[in-house]
Amino acid sequence: MNDRPHIVMLVSNLMFATRIEDAARAEGATALSPIDQAAFLTALRDNARLVIVDTSAQDIPWLKWVSAAKEDASTEAVPILAFGSHVDGELRQRALGAGVDRYLARSNFSEGLSEIIAAAVREATDEPCGEPLPAGALHGIEEFNAGQYFEQHETLELVWRAELRPIRDLYRGVLQIGVACLQVERGNAPGALKMIDRGVKWLQPFRPACQGIDVDRLLADAARLREEIERRGAAQVDRVDRRLFPKVHLITASPQHE
Repeated sequence: MNDRPHIVMLVSNLMFATRIEDAARAEGATALSPIDQAAFLTALRDNARLVIVDTSAQDIPWLKWVSAAKEDASTEAVPILAFGSHVDGELRQRALGAGVDRYLARSNFSEGLSEIIAAAVREATDEPCGEPLPAGALHGIEEFNAGQYFEQHETLELVWRAELRPIRDLYRGVLQIGVACLQVERGNAPGALKMIDRGVKWLQPFRPACQGIDVDRLLADAARLREEIERRGAAQVDRVDRRLFPKVHLITASPQHE
């Protein structure tokens, strides 16, 4: 058995294959390219953290291999991420139907590749709220707290895309509260209220705290901002006191989400 984690590639594009190999190496992992279905299933059983599928790889029968992996009890738990055309809806549905867990547009995959590999290799537990914040999420929170609301959205979206587990919604909730602040700055009251409501929806399951984020405090701050936006109304949203903009508070010891 291979003790070193690895990424399994079903990728024929040399540029993408090289980038995946480099990203895996940077995380202390290896990237494998199996030559047939038997080798593919063997690789999945041997400490595989993620399968990456290029849906444009016509020389690889990836639909058949993915289906076989999801039908085998010894390999079905390995997450499978596919990337391809963002306009080919039929191919996307075929991939998901075969058992692909997530499908990304080629540009989104390329942009988030490093974080995707890092998230896959990072040691995961069955209780992700007890895990430390990923480096990308911590950076996004620093941008959030600095009032860099557009930048935090871009940073946290990469973390959200990379994570396959439900914990990804924690990052989505934070970034949407940040986008609400951006909408206030732009004078868009309806947009701000919509983003607060979305952020609250995603954050609620992680109360009272998760990965060191004081979720209850963030929700309370978001509620106060929402009340002020409604009080001011669309015509005066630009007068909302910026001191009411939420901050993401990190705590070192707290009751974690259960």
